[in-house]
Amino acid sequence: MSAQLYGPIALDLGDGPVAATYGRDDDGRPFARLVLGEGSQQVAISVTRTPAGTLTQLQEAIAQIAAWTQRQTMREVA
Repeated sequence: MSAQLYGPIALDLGDGPVAATYGRDDDGRPFARLVLGEGSQQVAISVTRTPAGTLTQLQEAIAQIAAWTQRQTMREVA
């Protein structure tokens, strides 16, 4: 595993926003990021060198969390 943490991070995402940003930096190198939150409450996760399989794992983890959240909401209604 080669994930790197550049500092302690805790973010309650709440209602977002969530964005994907990509393009080229000032030196012309490509970049891709997953951006959570905004302004001083923003966390950017660089995925520029992330293998496609790892991004698939991220998609699957988010799908699991979404399903869990939906189950919790249904329990609150019942």
